[in-house]
Amino acid sequence: MALFGKKKKDDSDGNDDPGDSSAGVSGFTRDERKARKFFDHAEVAVDKNSLEFAVEMYISGLRFDPDNMTRHEQLFSVAQRRKAAGGKKAGSKDKKSLGPSAVDKMLRAEKIWAYDFTDQDGMIEFFSRTVAANTAEANLDLTDIGEWIGTMALEVPTAKPKVKNWLKIRDLFEALELYDKAVLACRKALNMDSSNDAVQQSLKDLEAQAYSSKSTATQKGGFRENIKDKDFAAEAASGSSRAESKVDQAINARREEYEEDPEDLDRVKKLVDALLKKGAFDEDEQAMKLLARAHEDSGQYIFKVRIGDIRMKQFTRELRQLKQFVDAAPDDDSYRERYNDTRKEKMAFELEEYADRVKNYPTDLRLKYELGRRQFATKQFDDAIGSLQQASEDPKSRTAARMFLGRCFMEKGWFDEAVETISNAAEAYGIPDDATGKELNYDKLRAQLAAAENNSDLDMAEAAAKTASEIVRADIGYKNIRELKTQSAELVKKLKG
Repeated sequence: MALFGKKKKDDSDGNDDPGDSSAGVSGFTRDERKARKFFDHAEVAVDKNSLEFAVEMYISGLRFDPDNMTRHEQLFSVAQRRKAAGGKKAGSKDKKSLGPSAVDKMLRAEKIWAYDFTDQDGMIEFFSRTVAANTAEANLDLTDIGEWIGTMALEVPTAKPKVKNWLKIRDLFEALELYDKAVLACRKALNMDSSNDAVQQSLKDLEAQAYSSKSTATQKGGFRENIKDKDFAAEAASGSSRAESKVDQAINARREEYEEDPEDLDRVKKLVDALLKKGAFDEDEQAMKLLARAHEDSGQYIFKVRIGDIRMKQFTRELRQLKQFVDAAPDDDSYRERYNDTRKEKMAFELEEYADRVKNYPTDLRLKYELGRRQFATKQFDDAIGSLQQASEDPKSRTAARMFLGRCFMEKGWFDEAVETISNAAEAYGIPDDATGKELNYDKLRAQLAAAENNSDLDMAEAAAKTASEIVRADIGYKNIRELKTQSAELVKKLKG
């Protein structure tokens, strides 16, 4: 999301829009020597129990070393001690502007938050300013600080939660490309406003982003490097000459290293990483050729896995573009046909890819789940049942695997097995009113109705009516629940009569 810009804006009164990182002056210069002096004063103040002065010193030191995670944590520890000693919220003098830069604004927000660190609004303000500073200052990497305070804002207990807060947290995590956390925030918003189609679509998009980014994140050299790489790839895709220059320079440097010793697999990996940062088709193809050669020469299967990951991302990118054409010209059948053909091609590729991965990594139950999902999507229900039954033994994929397993049973007409499987999954999951819980109960209702009709089973029909009532009480607008509630009531009446 394009939340943050670059233009400057005066901040003498400290009342600018927290979502606009364009405010302030860029060009930060680190000075660890000055920072250390303030941190030393802070430590002495803590020893003397002069906690408010310690907060001031930590904030002053962080102005010269703002991405020092240890110092932010130490400041938080002081804030906790101050709170326990009866410290009050920030007053007007504590809210005074520290300066016009994005870092100054971030630290001002952190100071106010430190004086009342359980306040979610204060956390979100600090989070927003951190993301803004991270965007504004090329010499800093504040991603870890953003994830730290953002996670607090996501998890803090709130007496009166606000949908707008969850959506703000979602957007900020998305801006940092921390898609797993963005998904959690989006789910919280959806739990409060389940009929919001835009939020539902946002959740689907974020879940797709979270899944597609996992393999890349685990293959690169750590969290911070991964975030930087994605930033440059995004800038390169949008035509930024600065990013293109850095990406191209990195490619050229890695290529020179590789050409000195093409048999060095570490150099192959580094060149592939550099090429993929470009986010372009030609560089993707070069990367896949390098990986194919490395796989053939070394026999290491991981190189073939990376080829598959790149191909799946290419399909996703192509489908996104085609969907835009379909939406822009809904009456043009040629776009829709290309979109549908590409979807089928993508599914066929992924089915073959995950079958091959399961063959090479037979004990990885997560791969069994991914294969089972694709077998279900291509109507290979018997094969899907076998894959999903194994995948359900993995705690991480158990709920989702059982959900798809129940749907397989439904497609096979094995309604009793479907009822038992989905009922057990819903009971084990234990949260009936979040997105997953409602989907499980909805599938259970459909299975109960099918079993009741197929077997003329009054008890099952009454169970379906009870499930329908539970879903209606939780969310009357969920899918076609009103229709299914009426259907279950009429079925009970019919079987009784």
